[in-house]
Amino acid sequence: MLRRLATIAVVVAVVGSSLFAADGKNGGIARQIAMGGSQAGSGLILNPFIMNDPALMLLNPAYQAMYKDYAWMNIGGGTLTGLTTGNNGYGQQNAGVAFALDREWTLGAIFSYDPSAASAVAGLIAGGTVVPGFPALPSIAQRIPQSIPSILNVWELVVAYDMGSVDLGFGFMYGTSHADSKSTVPAPATSTDNEASASMFGFRAGANIDLGGGNSFDLSGALRLDKATDNLKNNPVVAGLGGEYSASGTEIQVSARGKFKMSNKVNFVPYGLFATLSAEPKEDAPPNTVTATTASEKVTALAYAFGVGGEYRTPAFYMAGGLSLQSARAELEFNTGGATPTTAKNTVTYFALPVFNVGGEWWFTDWLAGRGGYYRALAKIKTEAESSTGGVAGPTTETSASFPHSFLLIGGINQFTHDGLVTLGLGFRFGGFALDATVSEEALRRGLGLIGSQDNINTFGYLTASYNFE
Repeated sequence: MLRRLATIAVVVAVVGSSLFAADGKNGGIARQIAMGGSQAGSGLILNPFIMNDPALMLLNPAYQAMYKDYAWMNIGGGTLTGLTTGNNGYGQQNAGVAFALDREWTLGAIFSYDPSAASAVAGLIAGGTVVPGFPALPSIAQRIPQSIPSILNVWELVVAYDMGSVDLGFGFMYGTSHADSKSTVPAPATSTDNEASASMFGFRAGANIDLGGGNSFDLSGALRLDKATDNLKNNPVVAGLGGEYSASGTEIQVSARGKFKMSNKVNFVPYGLFATLSAEPKEDAPPNTVTATTASEKVTALAYAFGVGGEYRTPAFYMAGGLSLQSARAELEFNTGGATPTTAKNTVTYFALPVFNVGGEWWFTDWLAGRGGYYRALAKIKTEAESSTGGVAGPTTETSASFPHSFLLIGGINQFTHDGLVTLGLGFRFGGFALDATVSEEALRRGLGLIGSQDNINTFGYLTASYNFE
């Protein structure tokens, strides 16, 4: 009975939206993946040559002016090969909503989208394998570090202002986590007060500029400040215990894209991105009766990317794609300090040329679209390690390997089973409601998971749902 009522409610909602709502606005991460998206110069899964898509609100807050009175959800699910558990949950799923206050101002919020490196910065206190590709890192802590919980809740407030030919957007992002404990007991027993916390707050700003004649330009920037604290207090003090450690990080990102009309069907689209990260752990107070450490550690990273491509559009078909160059370099420097310090420097370099991103979209009917895409990175990763003791150089090592992916790894796709991703997707639109999905290639050979398959294969992988209530 309940199932029947739920089915009726869904049908009524879909029919009602078809009759009374504005047209749905398809898009989001599912559309981007299906149309050849990768981490091509953005940190997001995007095809950087698709100019208009709701997913771009995660990169440039000025795009919120284009999507007023709009709610969306990126629903990270099974991968393209049908895996259902490994990529679910935080980091793959996020949502947002925007309300037009009047013709100029739009106020919105984004939930659980975290582009920061806060978790990696917090991990610097404990050392170990913090950054993929790095050897295990030493720790500056002179006691056993606490486990600092990852930030699992991030919220962002976004304001956009429509000035006609120029849209402006601003965002404030915040997230925090903590695992604190306190024990108060009568003397002479030892009372404890422990803190393990992490936080991140950031600012974003962006602009979309209509240059006239079918030409446009968008620019965005972001600043994020990461912080972690590992603090142990004992009363009365216990030799070798206690002490306070912290780690801080600063992230800066700038990106720009342009659209220049070449003909009624073709637009030329160039883009560029620059990003930096600097982070270091510190001993703010040594453990009780222990001399302050002389060790120091610092991590820096720099990434840039640029590409050229274009859009091709007819009434029935849309295609966007191009070629990119990408480079990223991360360095760890560790110094024991003292009269004869031991130093270590590890460097990981990523370089890709070219990175292919291309995707096509066509509407079979007013409510159903088909999509296909391809991405491939001809890249290599090089790891270098060098050290010295008392100024005398030690051994150095260097490894280099080819890598088929664009900037790190793609979340939500089983990247290890693809060498040149060919992706498929569908878009549905019923009135103001839109649903976009990647399609498992296995579904084409083994039957739809909802109808004919005999195992746990997924019909759809990553999903984006949205509703335009303008």
